[in-house]
Amino acid sequence: MLPTFMPVATQAAIKGLTAQQVESLGVSLILNNTYHLNLRPGIQTLLEAGGAHKFQGWNKNLLTDSGGFQLVSLSKFTTITEEGALFESPFTGEPTMLTPEESISIQHAIGADIIMQLDDVGPYIFRFIATKH
Repeated sequence: MLPTFMPVATQAAIKGLTAQQVESLGVSLILNNTYHLNLRPGIQTLLEAGGAHKFQGWNKNLLTDSGGFQLVSLSKFTTITEEGALFESPFTGEPTMLTPEESISIQHAIGADIIMQLDDVGPYIFRFIATKH
Protein backbone atom coordinates (compact mmCIF):
# COMPACT_ATOMS: atom_id res chain seq x y z
CA MET A 1 0.00 0.00 0.00
CA LEU A 2 1.40 3.37 -0.96
CA PRO A 3 2.67 5.64 0.33
CA THR A 4 4.85 3.56 2.59
CA PHE A 5 7.60 4.17 5.11
CA MET A 6 10.83 2.62 3.84
CA PRO A 7 13.80 2.75 6.22
CA VAL A 8 17.25 2.91 4.67
CA ALA A 9 19.65 0.08 5.46
CA THR A 10 22.52 1.44 3.36
CA GLN A 11 24.98 -1.30 4.24
CA ALA A 12 22.40 -4.01 4.98
CA ALA A 13 21.69 -2.74 8.48
CA ILE A 14 19.30 -0.24 9.97
CA LYS A 15 21.36 1.59 12.53
CA GLY A 16 20.22 1.03 16.09
CA LEU A 17 17.53 -1.60 15.36
CA THR A 18 17.49 -5.29 14.58
CA ALA A 19 15.57 -6.61 11.60
CA GLN A 20 13.04 -8.10 14.02
CA GLN A 21 12.49 -4.74 15.75
CA VAL A 22 11.96 -3.03 12.38
CA GLU A 23 9.50 -5.71 11.31
CA SER A 24 7.60 -5.41 14.61
CA LEU A 25 6.97 -1.75 13.72
CA GLY A 26 5.01 -2.88 10.68
CA VAL A 27 7.72 -2.11 8.14
CA SER A 28 7.48 -4.34 5.08
CA LEU A 29 10.08 -2.72 2.78
CA ILE A 30 13.64 -1.53 3.38
CA LEU A 31 16.22 -0.01 1.05
CA ASN A 32 19.77 -1.32 0.56
CA ASN A 33 22.40 0.64 -1.33
CA THR A 34 23.88 -1.03 -4.41
CA TYR A 35 27.07 1.04 -4.53
CA HIS A 36 27.93 0.60 -0.86
CA LEU A 37 27.10 -3.12 -0.69
CA ASN A 38 29.23 -3.70 -3.77
CA LEU A 39 32.19 -2.15 -1.92
CA ARG A 40 31.51 -3.59 1.55
CA PRO A 41 30.87 -6.39 2.31
CA GLY A 42 31.12 -7.13 -1.42
CA ILE A 43 29.04 -9.23 -3.75
CA GLN A 44 30.99 -12.44 -3.08
CA THR A 45 30.23 -12.19 0.65
CA LEU A 46 26.54 -11.56 -0.05
CA LEU A 47 26.38 -14.51 -2.47
CA GLU A 48 28.04 -16.78 0.10
CA ALA A 49 25.51 -15.63 2.70
CA GLY A 50 22.61 -16.45 0.36
CA GLY A 51 21.82 -12.84 -0.57
CA ALA A 52 21.18 -9.67 1.37
CA HIS A 53 17.94 -10.96 2.89
CA LYS A 54 19.79 -13.71 4.76
CA PHE A 55 22.87 -11.56 5.38
CA GLN A 56 20.79 -9.00 7.31
CA GLY A 57 18.07 -11.32 8.62
CA TRP A 58 15.31 -9.51 6.72
CA ASN A 59 12.33 -11.62 5.56
CA LYS A 60 10.22 -8.87 3.99
CA ASN A 61 10.69 -6.89 0.77
CA LEU A 62 14.02 -5.35 -0.17
CA LEU A 63 14.52 -2.49 -2.62
CA THR A 64 17.94 -1.59 -3.97
CA ASP A 65 18.82 1.74 -5.48
CA SER A 66 20.94 1.80 -8.62
CA GLY A 67 24.00 3.56 -7.24
CA GLY A 68 22.84 6.69 -9.04
CA PHE A 69 22.48 8.79 -5.90
CA GLN A 70 26.22 8.36 -5.38
CA LEU A 71 26.70 10.31 -8.62
CA VAL A 72 25.63 13.24 -6.46
CA SER A 73 26.68 12.32 -2.93
CA LEU A 74 30.15 11.14 -3.98
CA SER A 75 30.60 13.50 -6.93
CA LYS A 76 34.10 14.47 -5.80
CA PHE A 77 35.08 10.79 -6.21
CA THR A 78 33.25 10.27 -9.52
CA THR A 79 33.95 10.76 -13.21
CA ILE A 80 31.06 10.29 -15.65
CA THR A 81 32.03 8.54 -18.90
CA GLU A 82 30.11 7.26 -21.92
CA GLU A 83 30.14 3.79 -20.31
CA GLY A 84 28.98 4.78 -16.85
CA ALA A 85 30.32 6.23 -13.62
CA LEU A 86 33.94 5.72 -12.62
CA PHE A 87 34.10 5.94 -8.82
CA GLU A 88 37.19 6.22 -6.71
CA SER A 89 36.47 4.28 -3.53
CA PRO A 90 36.32 6.69 -0.59
CA PHE A 91 37.74 3.83 1.52
CA THR A 92 40.65 2.49 -0.54
CA GLY A 93 40.99 4.83 -3.53
CA GLU A 94 40.47 1.89 -5.91
CA PRO A 95 38.54 2.69 -9.10
CA THR A 96 35.15 1.05 -9.64
CA MET A 97 33.22 1.39 -12.89
CA LEU A 98 29.47 1.28 -12.44
CA THR A 99 27.63 0.84 -15.72
CA PRO A 100 23.85 0.44 -16.08
CA GLU A 101 24.40 -3.26 -16.81
CA GLU A 102 26.72 -3.73 -13.81
CA SER A 103 24.25 -1.96 -11.53
CA ILE A 104 21.50 -4.43 -12.51
CA SER A 105 23.90 -7.37 -12.13
CA ILE A 106 24.90 -6.25 -8.62
CA GLN A 107 21.26 -5.79 -7.62
CA HIS A 108 20.44 -9.32 -8.82
CA ALA A 109 23.37 -10.67 -6.80
CA ILE A 110 22.10 -8.77 -3.75
CA GLY A 111 18.78 -10.55 -4.26
CA ALA A 112 16.56 -7.47 -4.20
CA ASP A 113 12.83 -7.77 -4.73
CA ILE A 114 12.64 -4.34 -6.39
CA ILE A 115 15.57 -2.94 -8.39
CA MET A 116 16.23 0.46 -9.94
CA GLN A 117 17.98 1.28 -13.19
CA LEU A 118 21.12 3.42 -13.20
CA ASP A 119 20.39 6.69 -14.91
CA ASP A 120 22.20 9.95 -15.45
CA VAL A 121 20.79 12.55 -13.10
CA GLY A 122 22.32 15.21 -15.31
CA PRO A 123 23.65 18.68 -14.55
CA TYR A 124 20.26 20.06 -13.47
CA ILE A 125 20.12 17.96 -10.31
CA PHE A 126 23.71 18.89 -9.45
CA ARG A 127 22.80 22.60 -9.66
CA PHE A 128 19.63 21.99 -7.63
CA ILE A 129 21.45 20.16 -4.84
CA ALA A 130 24.27 22.71 -4.77
CA THR A 131 21.76 25.51 -4.22
CA LYS A 132 20.14 23.63 -1.31
CA HIS A 133 23.38 23.29 0.71
